[in-house]
Amino acid sequence: MVKNSNKTRSLVVAAAFGLFLATTSFATTANAAKISNGVPCSKTGAKTKVGSKSYVCGSNPYITPTKRTWMLADCKMASDLFIQLKDAEAEMLSQANIFGYKTLTDLGNALGGQSQKDVDELVKSIADSDAAMKNTLCKRGR
Repeated sequence: MVKNSNKTRSLVVAAAFGLFLATTSFATTANAAKISNGVPCSKTGAKTKVGSKSYVCGSNPYITPTKRTWMLADCKMASDLFIQLKDAEAEMLSQANIFGYKTLTDLGNALGGQSQKDVDELVKSIADSDAAMKNTLCKRGR
């Protein structure tokens, strides 16, 4: 009878230990931080992939520009492009000011033809890029 009791005790202890491990690992996984736009991260430039979405750690220009957070890689790319567009706009505006035009639209209207189309396209690209980043690519929780 003593042998049978030790076997039963061993089985109960093993089952309890297994249950403990299963619930502990489940709780840890459930409490882990979900990666999405706006979730804090620690190393600038770190990259990760969640499902089909790629994230990079950095300063999200629309959520927390002064803190490091996870953001979609497309947000980072769009932000870099947006900065280039704004630089091109500033350069064109400084050139327009030399000739007495206060806005790029004034310059485009004066130039007419293809130059007007190019100026209009730049202004539209800047507005579209800004809207896409605010509403989609860099939005919290994406």
